[in-house]
Amino acid sequence: MENKTLIKNAVIYDGTGSHPFTGDVLIGDGLIQKVGLFLEEDCEVVDGTGKILSPGFINCHSHSELQPFMNPNMYQVVGQGITTEIVGQDGLSVAPIDDAHLKELMENMIPLCGKSDQPYPWRSHGEFMREVDKAGAGAHLVGLIGSGTLRMCVMGSENRSATDEGIKKMCALMDQCMKEGARGISFGLIYPPSSYASEEEMIAICKVVAANDGIIMVHTRDEMNHLMEAFEEMVRVMKGSGARMEISHLKSLGPSNWGTVAGILKRMDELTAEGYDIGFDQYPWDAGSTGMKVMIPGWAYAGGVDKFEERLKDPATKAQIVKETEAILKERGNGKCVQIAAIPESTEDLDWTCGLRLDKVAEILKMDEVSAIFYILLRTRSTAVCVYHSISEDDVQMVMKSPYHVVCTDGIVGTVPHPRAYSSFPRFLGRYVRDLGIMPLETAIHHITGEPARRLRLWDRGLIREGMLADLVLFDYDRIKDTNSYVEPIRLPEGILKVWVSGVLRYQEGDRL
Repeated sequence: MENKTLIKNAVIYDGTGSHPFTGDVLIGDGLIQKVGLFLEEDCEVVDGTGKILSPGFINCHSHSELQPFMNPNMYQVVGQGITTEIVGQDGLSVAPIDDAHLKELMENMIPLCGKSDQPYPWRSHGEFMREVDKAGAGAHLVGLIGSGTLRMCVMGSENRSATDEGIKKMCALMDQCMKEGARGISFGLIYPPSSYASEEEMIAICKVVAANDGIIMVHTRDEMNHLMEAFEEMVRVMKGSGARMEISHLKSLGPSNWGTVAGILKRMDELTAEGYDIGFDQYPWDAGSTGMKVMIPGWAYAGGVDKFEERLKDPATKAQIVKETEAILKERGNGKCVQIAAIPESTEDLDWTCGLRLDKVAEILKMDEVSAIFYILLRTRSTAVCVYHSISEDDVQMVMKSPYHVVCTDGIVGTVPHPRAYSSFPRFLGRYVRDLGIMPLETAIHHITGEPARRLRLWDRGLIREGMLADLVLFDYDRIKDTNSYVEPIRLPEGILKVWVSGVLRYQEGDRL
């Protein structure tokens, strides 16, 4: 008997946005072999009666670069129905890199994807992807190239404009990565050294991306008071380069800015009418998560962590950093809105801070909130990760209803991580689609399968069609939901029954982290 599986009598949502139909799906040799009615085959049979079968979910923004080596089962990924993870986000990817900048890159990656126990063995994007394959990852990884990583390879972490020769070198390196399978470029314009890029530099590199039919995915330069200006900067890059664009985790941070995302949605309507291919991803939560160092002005990290720590020794420079940090913290809602999520490395025991809000940590340390930020950054080599409770639920729902929307986790694994890393997709389908009726289920399935596959040019997945990859999710729509919280985030969702990746059963309900 061949290694095949026949899923019978499931309610099939095929990823196109069309109405569902009841049928059978035969998978084998990694592919969907047949789709039809009353199929018979001498193989394992899975009864899908009353359950929904959809293409595997595609996570458009993740930080799972090192998970295949640390946690190859990747249950926090496949356990929520994700079969493809897009990595290399926020302007930082683990490749390409050279020996001279390897240590610096590894340190920069810690707040996003964790600390590696040994130096990265790869140097090119192609080598990284081959190492992922060798590790037997539980889900597919698809890579973007971080603009900050490109910059680091050519000019380190210096805060200066790239020369013509430097831009030429970055373009050549980007072209090489695209030919090795990268799907585009990411910008993290609040993260050094990606934040040091000029429009001229971004347009030049994105022309290379466009020539290879790639996509720009960008964390804009500002998600607070200057949200619209930051968006328009990237519109100019999109128009100047001709590349398709996706805005990462669209939101407006801080109560004084809530509602301004409506302006972005209106502009997307206008740009779409002009013929531009533009969209965004979103995690379905009212809090975000990233490194603590985003509360420090980007210029303070020019040259890396050592230079930042040196600048704090100069009283005048430190005073300016403190002043700007106070302003950034206020925009984010102050310490009551900042929760410590992870301390990847530290010179003293700071694990006790994980799960606490910054105002409480400052109280325990007997110092003001800004001083507590510097205290933690200096003892963790700036690797601490936080959850920022500063997004409006009304904004979350308004953004989600847009036709330009797809779902992401932006998942960062840590001690008390953001719960999005474990249950964003079931939360979207359960809370927002089923319970709140944000959109029809067939539309929702399209937003997490067929549409992200189109954006990433992943023509072998995202739909239930004969000959496509057998990336499939069988779930119980009546039960699907997130079960975790900001206090207890490390819990798998309910209702995801079985997940196949390239025809291999990678998860079934009851499997444990």
